[in-house]
Amino acid sequence: MGLTLHDVEHILGIPVRGLAVYTEDERTPKQLLMDFLGLSDEVAENAIASNAFKNYAVKLSWLEMNFKEVSETDTDERVVCCARAYLLYVIGCTLFCDKSGGFVQLDLLPLLEDLDKVRTYGWGSSCLAFLYRHLGYASRSKAKQIGGFLILLEAWINEHFPTLHPVLDPEYTEELPRARRWCLHSESGTSVEHYRRVLDDLLVDEVIFDPYKNRRQNVSDIAFYTGPIRAMSYVEPYLPDRVLRQFGLLQRIPADPIAPQRASRGQHTYHVVYEWTEGFWSSPDYHLVPEDKRERTPPGIPWACTDDYIPWLSVFSHQRVGRGLPPVGGRVRQGREEQVRVVLDVVQRALGDTGLGAVELRQTLQDIHAILLPTFDT
Repeated sequence: MGLTLHDVEHILGIPVRGLAVYTEDERTPKQLLMDFLGLSDEVAENAIASNAFKNYAVKLSWLEMNFKEVSETDTDERVVCCARAYLLYVIGCTLFCDKSGGFVQLDLLPLLEDLDKVRTYGWGSSCLAFLYRHLGYASRSKAKQIGGFLILLEAWINEHFPTLHPVLDPEYTEELPRARRWCLHSESGTSVEHYRRVLDDLLVDEVIFDPYKNRRQNVSDIAFYTGPIRAMSYVEPYLPDRVLRQFGLLQRIPADPIAPQRASRGQHTYHVVYEWTEGFWSSPDYHLVPEDKRERTPPGIPWACTDDYIPWLSVFSHQRVGRGLPPVGGRVRQGREEQVRVVLDVVQRALGDTGLGAVELRQTLQDIHAILLPTFDT
């Protein structure tokens, strides 16, 4: 499962379709302050030298302090500059929130030059790309913080995993974005290990695969777009065919993922570079999950998948979140029975192959090993 453009549409209520959010502008931070926020040469120079700036990043508190008010005597240019500063502040607090929660990138300013054009950008897709990248950063063992719009992530968790006990807002109405449906709160005293065990113990009927099915007639086609999405320098692959059940569709083995141009994913490092192909996002209707891959799930079985999907998933994916945390209670037997079923399926397919050679036999043993390993992983 994963966050999709479909989730962004419903949870945040902002457009996901539009111009890609990036710029090739090469102005210096000082030039950006002068050209878009109306600072003089001297004031911009002093600002850059202060502790309110880190390279191209500016403190949100600095924006608030210098642009929070306008008066009737201000020029039109000053009012426009304050509007740009306000939008930059909002973006830094929400869509592009950094790990510290206190800075925003100045190089977003060229996108705010024409205030009438701001609405033409696909802010929702860029928000998702930004969050994807920061989830990657946060997956490293030394990571202690996470960036991105975490309200989107928390609301998504609440929508799909009711056993984590989200709290409904009694004042919510269906006309509002789904993020307003939940009382977001911090919970203390619950360990990471606890949540790992809860996730590993989940049964399929404890997951809501398609929480918006009663809210719309059809899924927006843009949600089926397959290709890169972008947030400034971050380019991330968007692959909805890997989570078809979240659209009320039968899950099948997905296409091969988009490979990065360069990647370094060590225990502590996460550096990936994906190619940005402008033609994909500018013409998304030509890059959708094919219609013949969008088969509806049988009534009452939202977790349905093709017969070959689970064996494939067992080989190519992690089956558990925690390490050394076996399922508890009556779920042990159910989990073991599922493993045995998958192993038998792999063996049966191998026995049915009359041309099975040494290479194929080795691959079959590797598949079985990958299926059974999580049970004994410590």
